[in-house]
Amino acid sequence: MDAHNEEQRSRKTGSRHDYAVKAAVATGSVTDWLEVYDYHGDGVRFRGFVAESPEQRAMFVFFDKNVVAGQDLKPGLTALLELASSEGVDCDQLIVCVDRTADETAAKDLTKDLGWVGFELTMLDDWSGQKCTLSDRWLFLGMDV
Repeated sequence: MDAHNEEQRSRKTGSRHDYAVKAAVATGSVTDWLEVYDYHGDGVRFRGFVAESPEQRAMFVFFDKNVVAGQDLKPGLTALLELASSEGVDCDQLIVCVDRTADETAAKDLTKDLGWVGFELTMLDDWSGQKCTLSDRWLFLGMDV
């Protein structure tokens, strides 16, 4: 965002909202997209991407409502962990993005199970260039691979 546009927005929003007009400085970029089907388990489809920054590389996988809905995720999750650490993909982290609009009980059970496997709540500060980066739509759980 150039200085002129920032100044114009600042006039419209007032000085107490100046933080809202500053452009985010992204520190990572998406290098690959992925879609994985788990034919061994319940036929779950995982969608995601690989992002890379100078310091790290991570695979982000979205667990939408259909994935969270009480399916057997063990074979698919195992495949995702193996894929993330495989030669050619070489990710440092697997970040699971759990849909906050999914059934609340199923989402709580899933996050608890992922915690037992080794996933921890995480924020996207390293990827966004800002502090305390959260999402209203997704809950982020990360694991080093």
